[in-house]
Amino acid sequence: MKIPFIIFLLILSVTTSAVADPRAHAPEVDQIMAAELKKLGQDARPKIDDYTFCRRLYLDAIGRIPTLDELDQFIADKRVDKRARLIDNLLNSKGYNSHWYNYWADLLRVKYVGDKLHHPGNYSEWVKEAVRTNKPYNKIVYELVNANGNLYKPGNGATGFYAREPMALDHLANSVKTFLGMSIECAQCHDHPFDDWTQLDFYKLAAFTSKTHLRVDPLPADEKEKFAKDRKILKNKSFDEWIVFRESLRVKHASIYGNGTGYSRLPHDYEYNDGKPHEVMEADVLFGSMPVIHYKMPKGKVEKLNNKQFGPQINSRKSLANWMTSRENPMFTKATVNRLWHRVMGTELVGPIGGLDLDSTGDHPELTEKLVEIMKVTDYDIKAFLTVLFNSRAYQSKSLALKATPPAYVLDGPIVRRLPAEVIVDSILSLRTKDPDASVATKFRWDGFTHFYEKSRNMTVKDFVDYSIAGPGRAKFQRREEKEAKERNRDLGPKSLWRASAYTHNDGQYLASILLGQSTRDLIDSANTQPDIPQILYLMNGHLEGHVIRNPKAYLNQKIRHETDRAKRMEMIWKAVLGRLPKPSERALFKHKQADIMWALLNSNEFKFVR
Repeated sequence: MKIPFIIFLLILSVTTSAVADPRAHAPEVDQIMAAELKKLGQDARPKIDDYTFCRRLYLDAIGRIPTLDELDQFIADKRVDKRARLIDNLLNSKGYNSHWYNYWADLLRVKYVGDKLHHPGNYSEWVKEAVRTNKPYNKIVYELVNANGNLYKPGNGATGFYAREPMALDHLANSVKTFLGMSIECAQCHDHPFDDWTQLDFYKLAAFTSKTHLRVDPLPADEKEKFAKDRKILKNKSFDEWIVFRESLRVKHASIYGNGTGYSRLPHDYEYNDGKPHEVMEADVLFGSMPVIHYKMPKGKVEKLNNKQFGPQINSRKSLANWMTSRENPMFTKATVNRLWHRVMGTELVGPIGGLDLDSTGDHPELTEKLVEIMKVTDYDIKAFLTVLFNSRAYQSKSLALKATPPAYVLDGPIVRRLPAEVIVDSILSLRTKDPDASVATKFRWDGFTHFYEKSRNMTVKDFVDYSIAGPGRAKFQRREEKEAKERNRDLGPKSLWRASAYTHNDGQYLASILLGQSTRDLIDSANTQPDIPQILYLMNGHLEGHVIRNPKAYLNQKIRHETDRAKRMEMIWKAVLGRLPKPSERALFKHKQADIMWALLNSNEFKFVR
C-alpha cells in the first residue's frame, strides 16, 4: 500500500522532532538502569518531591539555591511538565552561564601567570562566550588545541590555552588528561609503570605540537627594523619610559607561534633500546587511526640538522586536534561523558576522572555505551546532554549517602555531595538579593590588555614612543588601560553582590571562595570539597552569613519583615535557606531567636550539601 506523500512528511516530521528533543533520550537511560536493578534484585530509589527537585536542580544547573520567590513559583505551578520546563529555563539562563563557566575554567585552568605576561582576561572571556553560545564541546576542544595568533586580540582568547602552560611537554600531558581522561605524564620521563605507554610513545605524540610556543616580544626582524633604536634610547633615558615601551609592545605582539612540525627529538638522556638520544621521531597517535600528515622535509634531512631543529612548520597540531576530537576516538567521548556524569551525579561512570584507560567501560558498560551514543547523537551539545540527565528518573530519585558498604548498584541516581566553594557563596546571594544573577555579563568584557590591543592596532613606532613618554611606569600604564576598559563595560552592580564568576584578576580574589576550597587552577580538578578547620571557622564566625543575618536590607529579611505570624515566618526562612518546609520535629526550634535560627541553618550540613 502506498502512503500519501503528505502523510509521509508528517511521519518524518514527528520522527525528526522526537530525535531532536534530547528529553526523548531520558527514558532510554532509565530503562537500562531499571533492567540492571532488576537483575541485581535491588529496589529502585523513591522519587523526590518538588521541593527537593527544585533545590537540587538550581544547585546543579545554575550553581545556587533558588530564591524564595523562585521556589514558591515552582511549587505553585500545577502543570504536569513543570519539571521539564524548569530544566529548560535554567539551562538557558544567565545563572547557567555563570555556574558552568566556573566548571570549565577550573578544568582549563584559567588563571594569571605573571612570569610570561599572561593575563587571563581574554582567555576567560573566550570560555565565557563558549558557554553563553553553547558551543559544541568537540568544537571547543578543537579550537583550543589548534589555537594560534595574537594573545590579546578580542575573540582569540583560545590562545590562552597554550600561554597558560609554558612547558610544552607538561602542556601535552595535561591536554591528554583534560580531554581524553588519561594519565600519561609518567611517560614523559620513562616508560609508564602501569599502562602500556612508553616514553617513545610520548615523544611521538609530542611531535604534533613541536615548536608551539608563546613569544611576547616582536619578531626579531621587526624588532631590528622598527623598535630596537627607540628601545635603546628610552632605556638609556628613563627606566620607567623604557618599561612602558616594552610592555605596550608586548601586549600588541604577544602571540602563540608554531603549529607543529610533525617531528620531535628524544631527550638527551634517553636510555631505552628502541631509540637513541636526540633521535628524530615522527608524529604518531597513542591509539586509533593515524591522521594524514603532509611533511615538507623528510626525516633523514631533519636528522642531519642540529639537535634543536625539528623541521619546517606543517600545522600538524591541526591533525592532533582532528584525531583528539574525532567521533571515532573512543576516549574523547567517553571521558567527556564521564566528567559530566560525575559533575551531575557525583559518581564515576567510566572510571577515575583523570585515570581512564582504553578498556575502561565502568561498572555498567551498557549505560556507558548509551550515554556515549547520546553525546554523539546530540553533537556534543552540553546543554542537550544535561537535559537528558536532568530529565531522567535517575536524577529525580532520592540521593544516596555513601556508606562503608554501599549497595551493589549506585548509578541509579545522585549521591549526597558537598557543594563547591563558588556554589556556597553564590547561594548566599540568593538570600541577599532578589536577582542573584544580575552581575553575570551577557557579552564580551574588556580588560586593560584587550583594550590596549585594540588601541595599538594602528599605532606607529612614534605612537608607541609618545605613549611611553606620556605615561611613565608600568603600574600607571596598566591602571590607565584598566580604567579605560572598565568604562567600556556595562556596570555589573555592587561588587558585594557579584557572583563568583564575575571576579577577574583585576578585581582581586574572592576570599570566601578561596577559604571554602575554590580551585587554585594550578592543577586539573584541584578544587577542594572536603571541609577543613579554616572553612568551618570562617562560617561559624559569621563572616559570610552575616551579610544576610545582620543586614535588614537583605532580600530574605525584606521578604519576612511584614509577616507577623512567627510560624509562617519560620517556614519562609526554612524554605529560603534549605529549600523545604520545616519538619514537625523542627518546629520546636521556632522559639529561638530568628538570627540564631538563620545562623544554625546556614551552618548546617544540609545547606552545604546537595541532597
